[in-house]
Amino acid sequence: MKKLTLLILLFGVFVYSQDYDLNINLKDGSTVTIAVDDIQRLEFDNVTSIKDVKQLLESFKVFQNYPNPFNPSTTITYQIPNTSNVILRIYDINGQLVKELLNETQAEGEYHVTWNGKNEKNMIVGSGVYIYTVSADKQIVSKQMILLK
Repeated sequence: MKKLTLLILLFGVFVYSQDYDLNINLKDGSTVTIAVDDIQRLEFDNVTSIKDVKQLLESFKVFQNYPNPFNPSTTITYQIPNTSNVILRIYDINGQLVKELLNETQAEGEYHVTWNGKNEKNMIVGSGVYIYTVSADKQIVSKQMILLK
């Protein structure tokens, strides 16, 4: 103990030791524990594929536009789990159609559509609350957005 204390006083060095274990849960419900120091190499088979990512898209989702409030443009993001006809429309607070941004068949995936704050006549619309609706696969989702000037 005197030697350790002397070393600490002379060199100002503290030596700490920690052991780490890797716990592996197997399909049969059992667990295997291995000291990390004993592992020389890890190999993984069949890690990931594109199909795994597509399986994450289980349902039709529409996200809040960003930025919100916005000026002069905003982005609307949505996900579709399978090939669908997608319609994206912008309405004013009175329910009048301002602009149809999209009406086409799209494959499964995530999409981003930008609205530039203009109507069907390509004229800039006024400040206010607007509603966007995205319909796909017999579902319609509506959300509000605010245009500030």
